[in-house]
Amino acid sequence: MLERRKAYNPPVDWSPTEEGLLLNYLEENSFDSKRLRELFPSRTLPSIRSKVRKLRIKYDLFGTSYRDEKENFTTEIAQIVRPKIVFEAYAGAGHQTFKWIEYSDTVYASEIMKYKLSQFESLAQQNKFKKKKHSGNWYVFEKGEKKIYLCIGDALDAAAELKVNKIKVDLVDLDTCGSTLPLLPTLLLLTKPSHVVITHGEFHSMRFKREDVLRRLFVHKDIAQNPLPMDVDEMSHELDKAIKVAALRAHNETVDSFWLELVKETWLGGRFHGMLRRYYKVKKPRATSDCINEISKK
Repeated sequence: MLERRKAYNPPVDWSPTEEGLLLNYLEENSFDSKRLRELFPSRTLPSIRSKVRKLRIKYDLFGTSYRDEKENFTTEIAQIVRPKIVFEAYAGAGHQTFKWIEYSDTVYASEIMKYKLSQFESLAQQNKFKKKKHSGNWYVFEKGEKKIYLCIGDALDAAAELKVNKIKVDLVDLDTCGSTLPLLPTLLLLTKPSHVVITHGEFHSMRFKREDVLRRLFVHKDIAQNPLPMDVDEMSHELDKAIKVAALRAHNETVDSFWLELVKETWLGGRFHGMLRRYYKVKKPRATSDCINEISKK
């Protein structure tokens, strides 16, 4: 029986002085639980982890240690695929957006956190894109014939608008620090891309032994069984299965679902601390039995 996770202590707000100290630490150092506990002796480790994550997102520090690796992988895939239209579901400050636009005509991007707009605008200026106009939640950035449309809102809403406006997407980039597995079937149906690039943040759940989260995400496994313990290689293998199952179940008819074939992958930040970024080619599924037989292999 799983126990519901809950805070055992009443929440205590972080003071501006504490936030400043932690931000200065994060700008120059990687996460070190022992050192951070020494800096903040009155804080629990879960509280410190939570605040670290929030500050990294707010101040665009997330993934700075492996940003070059990620951009190199994005560039490599862009050179192979040469997509005309890209949908980036979780744009953040736009680091990958401006890599995709180098090799495509148009990028549609979405980001739910409003304060990311100023960071995105700053990157747009650096890359010589001019902010032209905005309609509703969509902002338009142009440089010559190239255009970026940024939606400040939910990725699902943005994808639905693309569907309504009959915009043909060549490649979908799902780059989040969490998991996109629950939303993957819907995004595939709405955009119908030929290529998918995905970053697996689920490794954090494995490292923190969040069996409840993994039970929810691994729909190809018995939800009553604990998937842990699991090493990095096993986790990688299970995530590939989860991706294939999610795509196969996108539609009630197999012929209208999708089959994702893994083509390339790279580790961001190292196998035991970072995340896995993968490129899949989207194909039509073979017979249902053939697909299930392949997924069922150990």
